[in-house]
This record gives sequence, structure tokens and C-alpha cells, in this order.
Amino acid sequence: APYDRVSALGLRYDARLVVSYVRMTAGFDLPFATFSTGDTTQSYTIGGQAREVTSRSLNIKGLRFGIGGELPTGSPVTPFVDVMGTVNFLDTTLVVDDQSYDFDATSFGFSVRGGVRLQVRRWFFAQLAGEVGLASDVVWGGELSVGFSTM
Repeated sequence: APYDRVSALGLRYDARLVVSYVRMTAGFDLPFATFSTGDTTQSYTIGGQAREVTSRSLNIKGLRFGIGGELPTGSPVTPFVDVMGTVNFLDTTLVVDDQSYDFDATSFGFSVRGGVRLQVRRWFFAQLAGEVGLASDVVWGGELSVGFSTM
């Protein structure tokens, strides 16, 4: 709290190598939380006293890596499944009873991602995927990606 169930939208940069149906992924996430300051003002009991807590900022960055598999179908559509590990770095500023405090945290978790990649042109692809968190900060997610491929 006060960030329970906050949605995040943002950018993801991935590098992927596929060898003999095995996918290896390394990447960087830069999500942006979708809340306003007024949405996160809440009252909490801290040390037996009611306190007003307001969020002022939330910055998240993530390093991702994964391994998975894909099954070429002979068509431009290729289904895939990945197990992803993510290290999230978070820093935030909270205002408690008009006093500002800075916090930071680092967390790690696993998720499973599955989807399809569509080879639009020889050097260009689009990808649609869904993700479910396993012991992770991420509960669920989705992505629409475009990128370049060398094969």
C-alpha cells in the first residue's frame, strides 16, 4: 500500500536469440504507473495514530531474462511460451502528515508469457503476448510488440 493494484503501461526493449526452437531473451522494462496523486491519498494507522499518506512519485525499472520455446508452423505465425525472470527496481516518494520520505526497493519474480509472433516482412515482425506472474510483482500483463529480425 498505497500501490496495491496500480496499473503500469510502458516500454519494453528485448533482444532475443532463437536456436533450434529454444528462445533466449534479455530485456529492459520502463513502465509508467497510471495513477494520480489524489488517487493515492489514504489513511493508515501507524503507531496507534491515524496518518494521511499521499504518494508523490513512483519510478519503476526492470531487467528481464528468460528462456522458452517456439514452434515454427511453416506459416508466418509462430506460437511461443517463455518463463521470464524479472528484477524490478522501484523508488517512490511518500508524504506522511506533510513530511516527505523517499523509499526504494528491489524485487525478483518469475512469470510465464505466451503468445504468437507474426513475421510481417523478412526483417519485420509483430508479436502479441499475455503474461501471468508466478511469485512476482506482476499479477498479469499483455503486450503488443513490433521489431526487427535478422532471419
